Parts: sequence; structure tokens; C-alpha cells
Amino acid sequence: MEKSFYKAFVAQTPEEVLHLVFKKEEDIIITVSLNNGNYVEGIILDITKDNDHQKSVCMLSLEEQVYFFNMHTISLVTIKQPKKMVVELSKGAISRPISSANENLTVLQLKRWLNAERIALGEQILDFNIEAISTEELNDRLNIKDVFLALKSVVGTVTKDDLGKEAWSAVNKVVLKQADTLQLNISENTLTISIAIDKALPAKLSEILEEKLLRIL
Repeated sequence: MEKSFYKAFVAQTPEEVLHLVFKKEEDIIITVSLNNGNYVEGIILDITKDNDHQKSVCMLSLEEQVYFFNMHTISLVTIKQPKKMVVELSKGAISRPISSANENLTVLQLKRWLNAERIALGEQILDFNIEAISTEELNDRLNIKDVFLALKSVVGTVTKDDLGKEAWSAVNKVVLKQADTLQLNISENTLTISIAIDKALPAKLSEILEEKLLRIL
């Protein structure tokens, strides 16, 4: 299993981490250590603030006991399932939770997948080139896959009519390049997508790609 995603985690206060855990739709098991030496392991049920701006926490233990304590009494928070929290713990540097379904995507597997799926972009597309972009980290490779899927969706929308099909038919190669800002360019029948592949992708990537692609087709 690749563990390089841990390097993306950043320091946060126990209170910040508790709020992130509480906002998750799925239950995340944590351990909370208190200043008096006690600790609770379980899931967060509620976090509230009273009229004196004191924050209180309600937790359900693994033994189905319910605990109530003040936020300011917390000395340590331990995340027992960090793979489910990688997006929050990295503050968005990692785009998605790590699961058994995606934690082992190798560079070779990615290239084979791209080669097999390339036809979905059109029969004229001869290459989807990722040689100019990082594939070192797992998150990079998963982001590349997401960019391809977003572009696939955009191409399907653009080519719904004859005018769109004619415009897209002029492109026979797609190249991904590393850049700080998302940009698209077409030159000599090649669509170049410049993107920060090592960062969290935009939430509405497909919409952004479509808007930028329509400007240059």
C-alpha cells in the first residue's frame, strides 16, 4: 500500500479536526484525550455552542455509552480512520478519500486504462499524452484519471450536433501539462490541457473544461 498521501497532511488544532469530523456524512471513529487523563473512543454525535460561547461535544463510544464534555478540555484528537479523512486532513491537497478501489493504481495501469478508454474521446484521437505531467504520487494518477473522465463528458456534450463534431474532429491528440492555473490551448491539431495535477481538482471541472474548450474550438 502506498503511504505517500500522509505527507500531504497539515497541522490543525483539535477543535478544527473535530469540526471536520463532525461535518463528514459518514461516521469517523476517533479517540479524544482529555486534560484529566480520560479518553473516549467513538463517533461525534453533536457539537454545540452555548450563550457563553462555550463549545460542548457529545460522543457515542464503541460500547454505546454517550459522553458529554467541553471542547476546551481536549488535549489530543486521534483519527482512527485517516484514509476516510485525507481530503480534510490535507486541506484539499488530496482530492478524494483513499479506498481499496483506488489505492493501488500504478502508472502502468493508468496508461493501459487511458489507452483503452481513449476511443471514447473520438476515433480520431491518436494519443492522450501524460509524459509532461507528474505521475509520481497516487493522487496525481487519480487526478489524471478524473481529468480524462471530465474531458470525456465534455466531448460528449460538445459533439451532440454536427457543428460540434466537425470542430472536435480537428483535434487528434490530447496532452496534459503541469501548470498553476487551468488553461486549454489548441495548436497543430493538439489540445493541451495545463493543470495543477498535484492539487485538488476544481469541484466543477467538467463545466470549466467545457467553457474553456468552447472558446477555442
